[in-house]
Amino acid sequence: MLDYGITERKLKVEFSNRQSEDEYEIQNLLGINVKTMMISDMFSNKLCALLNRTSVVNRDIFDCWFFMKRQISVNQKIVEQRMGKTLSDYLQDCIDEIENLPNKSLLDGLGELVSPEMKTFVRNKLRNETIFLLKFYKEFPIVTPS
Repeated sequence: MLDYGITERKLKVEFSNRQSEDEYEIQNLLGINVKTMMISDMFSNKLCALLNRTSVVNRDIFDCWFFMKRQISVNQKIVEQRMGKTLSDYLQDCIDEIENLPNKSLLDGLGELVSPEMKTFVRNKLRNETIFLLKFYKEFPIVTPS
């Protein structure tokens, strides 16, 4: 965790030596070249995490919304290998799960990380917008070319 001072946000850097088929690129971070996961693979893994934990974690919903709002492509191969079903079926499972969540609990674990304006968005719109975007991705998949 990098701390830039009292008024600045912290930067979390994670390292992994797990073997996977994720693709990486070199990015410059504070003057150091770092091997980073491709954004489509990052999104695909986050999408898998949405239902792959013991219970749904609000930051996964927020992160998936963030990626979809920016029309980041999904690496279909990652999702299908990790989840053992088609991308379309998995997206439907995500939709079904999020539809059953109450809006009022979405700030749990997120409130301290977002601005007051974003808190209002999370509380009032995150659930519905995420469901809408998941339905869009299901109907019109934005996938990484193989």
